[in-house]
Amino acid sequence: MKRWLKLRLAAPPAKLLRFSAVLTLVGLALMVWSMLDPTVLPVMLAMSLGQVLGTIAFGLYGFVILQDLRRVRRERRESQQIAIDKTRDPETKA
Repeated sequence: MKRWLKLRLAAPPAKLLRFSAVLTLVGLALMVWSMLDPTVLPVMLAMSLGQVLGTIAFGLYGFVILQDLRRVRRERRESQQIAIDKTRDPETKA
């Protein structure tokens, strides 16, 4: 199970965002179905499965955003470190 999770979370961010969007649309479809047909089954599915799918989609979206923020911060820190190293080392100025 952990190996599968690592493989899935190592997927490209665009793929995770696409999967998150699909989960959101499925959850919304369940919600709309429960509004159009307010019987027991659609309402129970919308309240349980729809909410689970929406929560997972939101979590994936937040995970991708967090990954992107960490990547930008790491790149900025590395570029600043390179700039500091160049100013300290006179041989690299030439």
